[in-house]
Amino acid sequence: MHDRLKRFVEEYLVDLNAAAAARRCGYPAKTAAVRGSKLLYRKDVRAAVREAMAVRAERTRITADRVLQELARIGFSDLRRVSEWGPKGVTLKSSAEVSDDAAAAVAWVSVGGRKGTHAQRIRLHDKQRALTLLARHLGLLDLRRFAGDPERAAEGRREEGQGAREKLQARIAALAKPE
Repeated sequence: MHDRLKRFVEEYLVDLNAAAAARRCGYPAKTAAVRGSKLLYRKDVRAAVREAMAVRAERTRITADRVLQELARIGFSDLRRVSEWGPKGVTLKSSAEVSDDAAAAVAWVSVGGRKGTHAQRIRLHDKQRALTLLARHLGLLDLRRFAGDPERAAEGRREEGQGAREKLQARIAALAKPE
């Protein structure tokens, strides 16, 4: 593999964007998207990308399981695990009281306010996005698997007498149960 292809592999690993990687390697911006796509179709480039990603995963110890666990921590988060509220407002729990799973779901916390008020604000990571990614991983959103077979599609929709929504809720509930 020549130097430009090696550079493309390195650049592709930065953001997994073939067009951007091609531009950074010196291909013209007008043709970068097509060039990047064509480069990824090459067997030697695909193999180099796979190998480099495996090396990176080993080095960083980031696995698909770990990513899914983190998405589950966000997707199944509950604001009551990090705060309490009532007639007098919202009170954040002490960081010592908050579990690691609950803390992982917190995007940011703001304590303090203007003119002597004690405003407390908290934002959790995007729960809906995390659940969508988990559902996609589980194949719950992949309707293409039934494409071209209407009978199988209908069977998939009424699997065990459940609609798509009920099926998704049942799978999510099963994932949320502590082991």
